[in-house]
Amino acid sequence: MSRVSLASAIFVSLTLTAAAQGPVVRATLEPAKGILVGQPVRLVVSIYVPNYFTGTPDFPEFEIENAIVVLPQDRPQNSNTKINGVSYAGITETYVIYSQQAGDFHLPLAQIAVSYAASPPKSATAHVALPALSFHADIPAAARDLDYFLPTTSLTIRQTWSSPLKNLRAGTSIERTITVTATQMQAMLIPPLPLDAPEGIRVYPEEPVVNDQKTDRGDFVYGRRTQAAKYFIQKEGAYTLPPIELKWWNLSSNRLVTATLPAVHFTVASNPDFIAELPPEPVVTSVAPVRKVNFWKRYRSTIMLTALSFLAVLIVAWIIWRFLPYIDRNVRTWRERHSHSEAIYFRHFRRACIHSDATQSYIWLLKWLAVAHPRTSLQQMLEREDDLTLSSAVNDLAVVLFDKKTSDKQWNGKKLAQILSKYRKAHTASPSERRWLRGLNPTAT
Repeated sequence: MSRVSLASAIFVSLTLTAAAQGPVVRATLEPAKGILVGQPVRLVVSIYVPNYFTGTPDFPEFEIENAIVVLPQDRPQNSNTKINGVSYAGITETYVIYSQQAGDFHLPLAQIAVSYAASPPKSATAHVALPALSFHADIPAAARDLDYFLPTTSLTIRQTWSSPLKNLRAGTSIERTITVTATQMQAMLIPPLPLDAPEGIRVYPEEPVVNDQKTDRGDFVYGRRTQAAKYFIQKEGAYTLPPIELKWWNLSSNRLVTATLPAVHFTVASNPDFIAELPPEPVVTSVAPVRKVNFWKRYRSTIMLTALSFLAVLIVAWIIWRFLPYIDRNVRTWRERHSHSEAIYFRHFRRACIHSDATQSYIWLLKWLAVAHPRTSLQQMLEREDDLTLSSAVNDLAVVLFDKKTSDKQWNGKKLAQILSKYRKAHTASPSERRWLRGLNPTAT
């Protein structure tokens, strides 16, 4: 019996009876009812196939109007189940949806490509539709009159000053920083705060900074909005900055709560050395005739320098406006490609094998194979390679994952990592060759 036939026989012996069954897709929304605007809704999509997967399911990327969809973060879950008495292998992905306004939200129509062992060792690819699901997001009656809706379980607001509000004198500038942090909330949903000041103080606000802290699965841990402004005190006097209020909906107690920064009081002393406006023109005491100076001659150099500076600023601003999005897009594209490159995928696979994590090793094996050889399934690789050692190592992994009788068996992935590392090194040694290299096993003929 040839090595290909032997490898095929090994895989056939591991498969479970599944005559004429095809892939099954199940999807649920968690929660499905009682959803508030901004509250995370989990879309759990599970795909089940008879026998085993020969490629990673092509989970779709989609958008929903007036909502933010957080895509899966490359950590699918493996499982096993029985459907009509037949054993199925499953892979589950979880999306997170955040509605941004009240209303009904519907999942778009989407197809998922699934590769699996229909009749081992032969594989097949099926296209299954994502189930039609919808949910309704609402705003509580007590918060519908607000210009914004901020649902969270915890919110904090704090402020800092660049210096103590003591011994202030006219002409002083102080910087105020206000930070709002909301648990399990997107920073973009935190509204801007009013930074008002009485007459005698000029406020120069800076661009706000928003920051989202997420888990590895894309869940929001907290959102943070930071506002800063400089207060320029023009004259002496006693000042009071008005209090700042931010209303938010407490998801734990289901009531409207107000977070407040109290009013700020301080006193500013006079400053004889400070000149608020342009200095007064000197008083002419001489009776000598005043010599008239041509305005253009007097201010020509200043006007020309100002005009050239303004033109230079416009040119720089145009260059930034014109090319910065292109550069940013290219950088993002490069990072995305790098994170999904063949080398990165193989690094994840090898790390999972070293840690003897069978589930992650199988997932990253399929991902690496899809990138390194897009049109080759796992079964096709084993048939073309015709290497009993490689087939046996992959078989050991399949036994641990998909055979319930050996689900408690300890699996050591170092052997599989070493074999595929040698294969990858040999396969990439000659880039001009675009074929499968044989002979990984020195004893093979």
